[in-house]
Amino acid sequence: MTLIGRQEKYIEQLGEQTVEAHELPGFIRKSFGMKLISGVSEDAIKAGIHTAELIYHPMWIVRNTVVATRRPFKPKRIPNMIFVDAVSGYRGLLSTVPSISETKVEKDKVITPIIDVQSVGRYIKDVQSNQIDRSYVLKKPDHEQSEPRLVHLPLWEVQMEGPSGRETHYINANTGASENFMSRRWTSGVDLMK
Repeated sequence: MTLIGRQEKYIEQLGEQTVEAHELPGFIRKSFGMKLISGVSEDAIKAGIHTAELIYHPMWIVRNTVVATRRPFKPKRIPNMIFVDAVSGYRGLLSTVPSISETKVEKDKVITPIIDVQSVGRYIKDVQSNQIDRSYVLKKPDHEQSEPRLVHLPLWEVQMEGPSGRETHYINANTGASENFMSRRWTSGVDLMK
């Protein structure tokens, strides 16, 4: 990552930002679920929004190839993508591989990772053994992996007055999905390896 001046830096952005600020009330309303969706209008949400800022959340990704031996046949090679949230330690497999592009952003909008390149290997091994290898009953497969790559997921951080008072909502700027589940994990630390 190259620094530009004092206020900007280049990051590798995961996916393409498609959600614009004016669309946030609809996505926030959807994130409330069925209980509140009928009682809260998009106009009320829009009026309750204090700030909506685009931030960039760090994640580690690794291209991983599962190599399962099947003698006398050739080994079966299954590619997948492992992700590790660089703040919470939450980890798993990505169902699709999003595009990655280099983007210039303001430095203060980039969240600092807690998990560094030296310790991310333990999280990757955990995904390999506890999520991938579990589906192989007899002989466990081998894994071929790329170097960990730090990418940043664009998120909308929305401060608003909601049904339960002052609230902060995180909306994925690529898909419009709520990231409130992940935001609770950022503060709890339950997924961090000691």
